[in-house]
Amino acid sequence: MTQTVQQISRDLLASEARNLHAIQKNAKAMMLRVIDRLEHYPDAKSRLQAHLTDKDNEMARLEQVLAELGEDASGAKDAVMSMMGEMTGVMTGGLEDDIVKTSMMTYGLASYEIVAYEGMIALAQTAGVANATPLLQACLDEERAMAQWLH
Repeated sequence: MTQTVQQISRDLLASEARNLHAIQKNAKAMMLRVIDRLEHYPDAKSRLQAHLTDKDNEMARLEQVLAELGEDASGAKDAVMSMMGEMTGVMTGGLEDDIVKTSMMTYGLASYEIVAYEGMIALAQTAGVANATPLLQACLDEERAMAQWLH
């Protein structure tokens, strides 16, 4: 049986939504470990706290996209990525340039997510999942705002 471009795009969209959901868990776990160490950087602390809300919103939107596709987030991927985020947050804490390393990692992650959301929007359009586009665009806008702030 030959799959159509639309079906392949739907499958890829679901896979990417699961991956990005797990990446949000990773980022959130890392930020939770880092925020308390930012007492000397109140602007950074405030911005990361606000971005935690973005992460929750992004995960909820990705869950909506997955539900539309008849899929769920991957509990295993979420758990592994959350644990990795916690370890990353702990590891940078011992560095004298913690704020620099954390900023670089956060900027790199936001940049990755920007590209991933742009790709997902294209997949959603090819897959004919029109309801996903505004959800993914909102996620993209949040990540662009974070990357711009970090830059």
